[in-house]
Amino acid sequence: MFKRILQLLYPEVCFACSNTLLDSEEFLCTRCRLELPRPGLFLPRPNWLSLKFDGWMEYEDAHCFFLFSEGGRVQHLMHQIKYQGAQELGRFLGFWCGAELNKYNWSQEYDLILPIPMHSQRTRLRGYNQAHCIAEGISKSTQIPILSHGIERVKNSQTLIHQNRQDRFHALEDVFSVSNPELIQGKHVLIVDDTLTTGATMLALGQKIKTAGARQVSFLALAALQ
Repeated sequence: MFKRILQLLYPEVCFACSNTLLDSEEFLCTRCRLELPRPGLFLPRPNWLSLKFDGWMEYEDAHCFFLFSEGGRVQHLMHQIKYQGAQELGRFLGFWCGAELNKYNWSQEYDLILPIPMHSQRTRLRGYNQAHCIAEGISKSTQIPILSHGIERVKNSQTLIHQNRQDRFHALEDVFSVSNPELIQGKHVLIVDDTLTTGATMLALGQKIKTAGARQVSFLALAALQ
């Protein structure tokens, strides 16, 4: 009874469109679940996503769950996960993404999930790492363990928004450090991030762990700019 009164006073709304949720809905309304742009995790290669990585390093797979566009509902979701403290939303969307991996037994391909590390200073300011929240959801759905230590972001790089991929990549070359290479040696590591634009951050981390002994590297972004 008390919960129903709270719902009347403070109704839960869809994180994507802000419409009031029904009792049977959680985080997203049914319409948004159906209409959010999802290209499919398993696109034939080469494709627009793989072209962001081809020629830069040897990698196995590149996936994205949502298509990102300026001013769209997916951008609104990513903004809330990254800046508005919506950690549970990140876990929920990660779990949904992981369920898609499970449909095709793709989760069996990976030994470890590695969320893109944040610099300690930025983590203290924000209070959490949004990539780790998403990785937690994927891990819960797929049972792939998360690698949450041994790899760090040792430089707090400045914004890369106005730089092209090559400039971004060079700016990120020495940003990551592997302190425990034995954790990844011989493993197929799935690197996870919230949003992918040029792919430079994922490439920089991918090359670092490949050099440290990872057997294979794959990439998964919750949302990617086409």
